[in-house]
Amino acid sequence: MVQITQAGTSVQDARVPHPVPVRHVLRETHDTFTLTLAPPDPDLGLPFIPGQFTMLYLFGTGEVPISISGDPASCLELVHTIRAVGNVTRPMQDIQPGSVLGVRGPFGTGWPVMEARGKDVVIVAG
Repeated sequence: MVQITQAGTSVQDARVPHPVPVRHVLRETHDTFTLTLAPPDPDLGLPFIPGQFTMLYLFGTGEVPISISGDPASCLELVHTIRAVGNVTRPMQDIQPGSVLGVRGPFGTGWPVMEARGKDVVIVAG
């Protein structure tokens, strides 16, 4: 049985890692960087909702859960802002455009953005 996530992706599909090329790397600070990745399906993109994450796999090193920091209306690119703090994210900060990462997801239920419209919202992240 295939279950459908809120973003319309099947759970079965989300569990299969897809190789995707790195389009752009932006150095934000000495230990923070933003990766812009091509979506696993260039025609459909990767639909997601705010608050969801993907599993990023650095081949030969490992896999980490990273929140999607891009615009859900622009699902034809997948943006992640990452802090280099662990055994996978530290070497990941040296990745170059044209390199390939594995992507699984999106995962998570996301944030109830529509229900929050017009209300005060406090977001705490760590």
